[in-house]
Formats: sequence, structure tokens, C-alpha cells
Amino acid sequence: MWNDIIYGLGDFFWATFEILPVLGNNFNTLLIIVGFVMLFFWINQMAKYNKKAAQEGTLK
Repeated sequence: MWNDIIYGLGDFFWATFEILPVLGNNFNTLLIIVGFVMLFFWINQMAKYNKKAAQEGTLK
């Protein structure tokens, strides 16, 4: 039972890692772009919360 699960996961990961060379550098570029978009979203949210806190006088 456990061997089937472990070997099944191993086969799944092996198949997914075989796809990566086909994708080439495009996958890396996609991850970098998504990371920067998330970073700018996070910074924007922090700026909004800081502005709201400054208006309410709760920013220390």
C-alpha cells in the first residue's frame, strides 16, 4: 500500500521534471514575472494601509 503511494508520487514527479527541459527558459521567465507582480501588489497594499493608518492617526 505505502509502496504504491511512494512509487506513484515518484513516477509523477519524474514525469513533471521531464517536461521542464521542453519549457526551456520560458518557465523561469514566467516565475520571475509572477514574482515581481506579486511583489508590487504587496508593496501597493502596504502603502495603502500605511496611508489609511496615517489618516486615522494609528500609525506609530
